[in-house]
Amino acid sequence: MALGLDWGYSNDKTAIILGGVIDNNLYLDEVCYKTQMTNKEIIDTLKRFGEMKVIADSADPRTINEVHMAGIRIYPVEKGPHSIIGGIEKMKEYNIFVTERSYNLQKELRNYVWDKDKDGNYINQPADGQADHLCDASRYFLMGMVYGKIQKPKGDMAAAFAR
Repeated sequence: MALGLDWGYSNDKTAIILGGVIDNNLYLDEVCYKTQMTNKEIIDTLKRFGEMKVIADSADPRTINEVHMAGIRIYPVEKGPHSIIGGIEKMKEYNIFVTERSYNLQKELRNYVWDKDKDGNYINQPADGQADHLCDASRYFLMGMVYGKIQKPKGDMAAAFAR
């Protein structure tokens, strides 16, 4: 088990899920889905889970470092070309179970849509602007914990993350 985290602030939600994998089953539980969260509030939310690993969006290294310095075992997910599609394809290999209380995650999964080309045909690319923050946090969890797609720390950060 571990946590998946997608950063947000103004219009985007900070999304945190608790995930676990048993055999071919992916279990997801919504922990947090809020805007306007400060780093301290995020840290306080994560600390409730003790020593559990957090697999986070790698887009904000400064915040990752701040959370790490607060004693949280946080690891940025490795992203690259086609990582969104690759992560979605990996998620589709599992039977996905979502807790009843995970209302926002259920809503995101039900409403997830693919983009269309100029002729109105669906293309293999998620539509921009949709609510998919918990879906992203779930994908980060899976890619980091099951497939080991974690960014390797560089420079001074390597020693800090070795502990």
